[in-house]
Amino acid sequence: MGGVVIGAAGRASAPRRGAFRRPLPIPVESTGQLDAAGIRHYRLATGYGTSELVEGLQTSTWGYNGAWLGPTLRVPRDQPVNIHVRNSLNRPTTTHWHGAQVAGRVDGGPHSVIRPDHSWEAAYTLTQPAATLWYHPHPHAYTGPQVYGGLAGMLWVDDGVDAQLKLPHTYGIDDIPVVLQDRRLGVDGQLAYMNAIGDLMGMKGDRFLVNGVEQPYLEAGAGWLRLRLLNASNARNYNIAFADGRRFHVIAGDAGLLSEPTPVTHLLLSSGERAEILVDLSQDRDQRVVLRSDSSTIIPSLYRMPSAVDGLDRHGFDLLELRVGPSLGLDTRLPDRLVDQPTLTANQPPRRFLLNGMVGSELWDRLRAGHGYSPRGNTGPGGMSAGVGDQKLFAINSRFMDMQTIDAHIALGSTEPWQVTNISLMAHPFHMHGTSFLIRSRNGQPPPAHERSWKDVVLVRGGETVELVARFAHPADKHYPFMYHCHILEHEDNGMMGQFVVG
Repeated sequence: MGGVVIGAAGRASAPRRGAFRRPLPIPVESTGQLDAAGIRHYRLATGYGTSELVEGLQTSTWGYNGAWLGPTLRVPRDQPVNIHVRNSLNRPTTTHWHGAQVAGRVDGGPHSVIRPDHSWEAAYTLTQPAATLWYHPHPHAYTGPQVYGGLAGMLWVDDGVDAQLKLPHTYGIDDIPVVLQDRRLGVDGQLAYMNAIGDLMGMKGDRFLVNGVEQPYLEAGAGWLRLRLLNASNARNYNIAFADGRRFHVIAGDAGLLSEPTPVTHLLLSSGERAEILVDLSQDRDQRVVLRSDSSTIIPSLYRMPSAVDGLDRHGFDLLELRVGPSLGLDTRLPDRLVDQPTLTANQPPRRFLLNGMVGSELWDRLRAGHGYSPRGNTGPGGMSAGVGDQKLFAINSRFMDMQTIDAHIALGSTEPWQVTNISLMAHPFHMHGTSFLIRSRNGQPPPAHERSWKDVVLVRGGETVELVARFAHPADKHYPFMYHCHILEHEDNGMMGQFVVG
């Protein structure tokens, strides 16, 4: 995989607004193969390829079962599954089921290493409600470059409730996977990664991809359209909106439906977060409706350091054009009610976490002094600089991630409140493995309506305390512990992660 790292002076041009010349790719839908024992089998393989992420440029990429991203795995609730993962890369990887409530030994975290030309199997049964989950690599210190290279995919848990509610549910027709990513490309079309000092704050690009294509279009029918949004970017936040300012409805968060649809005109999504939205296109036949990020209205306020905010955060950018045609004649609607509001009652004392962000280190001293930063480690697609190895810069509770250290011991079956306080200069998306949580409060106040469903990522602003409550129903031991971490991938790779066991 040849190529060079392109510096800031050699970047490809910024995205053109309103291009929308290529159709939105829809990832292959995989329902697995059911065997005689009632187990559903899926197969994934990491590998190399070439993709046209940006029109006219051929880019060396990684993907699952293809050149970029991977299939959407449709997993029925309460049915045993076996997912076979083959690593065809020339370096170790893992595959983590983000948002899946499973045991630590099959969670796919940093300890479940798949060596090159080896395979790994995850066998589990998802008993959680229907949700839009996803999967991605999680190798220690190298999650960022592997996701950036293209390794990610969606995993949808199905329980039939959406069809009963008459929500849009026809895959690729009125129920659309929307994977949002930003990338930086050199003039030769190759991915550039961690090639500027500011990238330590989180890797951001200036080309905006939806399902692996820059600014595509989707032909949609006049009626209700369901978009399942996944922020699969390494670090960038999106303030989802429509260019004409129209209202849309949030019907689900990370890991489950809301109790009722929530009307909004903007929706903030941090790295790793998902949301399902419904938009009414019934009066838009022969019109074009643009989905975009209205970043300027909220994103700069999430940072108290200018180096972490770029020009696109201060303005905004287009993502996807909806080209509305005739009605599809599908019997779908926006229900008044969705599912019962979930509740949890804690039976343990609070557990507290401080998001320190940058802490004293040689690297930070070098950055403040204006010296350069040269990442080290193996290389990524196109020869891009990849990973930061064992360097540490970000911390939780003033501790850096250590693969040999268990930071918390939790009793199996317990329900705990976690108080997460951000004392750093920027917002951090906080994620925990192996369970879903409910947001009790933000700085003592109830969360907004669109956050009152099952979650596994929460954006914690600087100076804010968010209280979560979660039930720990799945075991994890010291050999395969669960993680909690910032989901800005360069932060978790740089030490902003801890480990916990449940038993």
